[in-house]
Amino acid sequence: MASENVLMEIIIGTYEKYILGYNLETLEDKFILKPSFATEAHLQSVKCIASSRKFLASGSIDETIQLFNMKNRRELGVLHQHNGTITCLEFFDSFLFSSSEDSNICIWSTNNWQCIKTLHGHKGSVEYFAIHPTGKMALSLGKDKTLRTWNLIKGSSAYITNIKKVADIVRWTPDGSQFLISSGNVIEIYSVEKASVVNTIDFKQKICDFTFIKDDMLAIGGESEFIRFYDLKSKLMCLEMKVRTNRIKTLQCVSANNETFLVSASSDGCIKIWHLDLSEIELKPRKIAKIQTGSRPTCMTVMFKSEV
Repeated sequence: MASENVLMEIIIGTYEKYILGYNLETLEDKFILKPSFATEAHLQSVKCIASSRKFLASGSIDETIQLFNMKNRRELGVLHQHNGTITCLEFFDSFLFSSSEDSNICIWSTNNWQCIKTLHGHKGSVEYFAIHPTGKMALSLGKDKTLRTWNLIKGSSAYITNIKKVADIVRWTPDGSQFLISSGNVIEIYSVEKASVVNTIDFKQKICDFTFIKDDMLAIGGESEFIRFYDLKSKLMCLEMKVRTNRIKTLQCVSANNETFLVSASSDGCIKIWHLDLSEIELKPRKIAKIQTGSRPTCMTVMFKSEV
């Protein structure tokens, strides 16, 4: 259980089949990361991970989804529905969404863990998906080079958009007015209203992950020793931060106790955390904690103190 000085728990999935947790704790005027959770969750590498206020789910190349109750730190069981690597997981309200190389997206009830709906449509692997902030629709990327828009109220496909190549990640902006698609070293920003690309960011190296610092600011990491911050309004890079690693595998911006933090996990096994003062005109991240996990992280999720 979380102690009083725990701000958040960072949980990573690893190439070595493990799920590892680390608490960010405050000790006087310092921050420290301490191991909090470890389990050999799968038979093969962990591909994706997601958390809600209570639950943790991990998906693997072994075609299974492992479930955990993080309130009491107990395994809940395994979900067997997909025939292929689990590619993406996301909790929304009382549902868990999962996608797989089997071309399907499954919607699970967190009340009884039954699969209540399967979304069919892609021809080939579903690479990534994103639920709109309203929960009324979703976007999915397929290896068939299509972007599909799903009506989650009806549980059916609404639109199909052909894209030029297989893309890696799709995400909504926090206000849901735009969505971003990354492919290789480029992120294209789409306006929902205009139904077209309104901005393009070239990261120069392959992008592994990106996260929103706020509605109009993005942090991007990838096969580079830099995390770069971009202002979506001015369309300019506003900061380049050297992080002394050759690949940022996953990034997440989180808030705890009215403070903002950027968390990264890199392929060299290191988790680093920066404090961000968003009240300042100029962004100046301050590194506050790091830990060497001794593993190769593949994915990450963050649970807050009130959730664990």
